Amino acid sequence: MLPEFASVIPESKENALAHLSSLENAKIFAGGTDLLVKMRRGESCSHIVDITNIRDLQGVSEHGGLITIGAISTHSEIHANPIIRAQAPSLARACGWVGSPAIRNMGTIGGNLVNASPAADSLAPLLIHDTMVVLESKNGVRKMKLEDFIHAPYKTAIQPYELLTSIEIKGLPGYREGYKRVTKRATWAISRLSIAWAIQEKDGLFKDIKLAIGSCTPMPFRPRRIEESLKGKAKNEETIQAAVEEIIDEIKSISGIRPSFAYKIPVVKALLEEVLKG
Repeated sequence: MLPEFASVIPESKENALAHLSSLENAKIFAGGTDLLVKMRRGESCSHIVDITNIRDLQGVSEHGGLITIGAISTHSEIHANPIIRAQAPSLARACGWVGSPAIRNMGTIGGNLVNASPAADSLAPLLIHDTMVVLESKNGVRKMKLEDFIHAPYKTAIQPYELLTSIEIKGLPGYREGYKRVTKRATWAISRLSIAWAIQEKDGLFKDIKLAIGSCTPMPFRPRRIEESLKGKAKNEETIQAAVEEIIDEIKSISGIRPSFAYKIPVVKALLEEVLKG
């Protein structure tokens, strides 16, 4: 059974922010796919603020290469959106793999970020697109990098009186881009390992590299030092093997040696080699 709570259904973003500023121990309800699980496990709150129908928080738009995604856009909507498919195909692919069809139809991108699961499919693609998170409250608006927003597994920088209203990502035209993951079964499973990439090449050289690795470390991460070192280097076996070994070393330095690495490290190594070789 769920603990007792009161429910409010604001008609606008401003109304929702007013409720968050005045209520103690309130929780946001959008898709509810994470919140309801937590509440069934005993997590309680005084109020549920249901933002499901607030139009200002829905949809995808693009202006000058900057793509804005409303926080209550569902995974299914993002997966099918033509802007996302054209300019952020790794994110479209990842959202198409989240949970089951029912979860994809209900779960939202904003809820996925606030929950901050290390295995969340959307995180690695969002990292390679230099995502900015937009937080609003009655005190104003603040933006922060996704990497700064997530502090630890299941812990973010959002304050109780704030609402994640949208995210902003940059399109990557001219890059070959993709997303791969490893699960225990083909569908309806949590990622055990994921990689998102966007790679730009010219005349046999790496021009620009963006990589993000999920479910190997407490938080998905980008090996930015290795990305930078690859710029201008020849796309050959020696370069690729050296880069892969450096990334593996960084994963180990972040997480230490874990029992799961017995199978994860060989798999991530093989995936990185495949991605870089293209």
